[in-house]
Amino acid sequence: MNTLRYETGLNGYGQVPAFEPQPVPQPNVQPPNVQPQYAQQPYTHQPVMPPAPARRGRATIATLIVLASLLLVSTGVFVTLFLMASNDHIDAVARLDDRQQELTGMDGKVRAAESARMQADERNTRLKSGNATMSTCVKAMQHYLWDGLVDAQRTAAARELLTKCR
Repeated sequence: MNTLRYETGLNGYGQVPAFEPQPVPQPNVQPPNVQPQYAQQPYTHQPVMPPAPARRGRATIATLIVLASLLLVSTGVFVTLFLMASNDHIDAVARLDDRQQELTGMDGKVRAAESARMQADERNTRLKSGNATMSTCVKAMQHYLWDGLVDAQRTAAARELLTKCR
């Protein structure tokens, strides 16, 4: 194998010496039925050098630095917002738990008050019934004592009084 050495110029590439093709040894014996499909021509094309890499300007690097710093700042802002929202969520959950405990306590108090109200309603019903019974007795007693009844009327009023005040 042959290696080429060349000197570099201002653009990093120099003149390439002319390429001389090396003769390719041909086999002497070919199979009788196989015929070459393409004619062998000597290689006369010179190798093409790749273009010089484009140098990045300072504007490109500055733009990349600005974009990277903007990304870093926006990431910091979003992390801060996320942590604040997380703390707010934790506080809201704690307040919700406190409210649920208060409501559980209030449910017990409401049940106790409802039970006391039902007992008071039953007592009021009994007292109203007793009051109705007593009021008939009181009216009979007032009639007997203060209406100025004579003997026959007084005896009938006394019987009525005993009947209603049992």
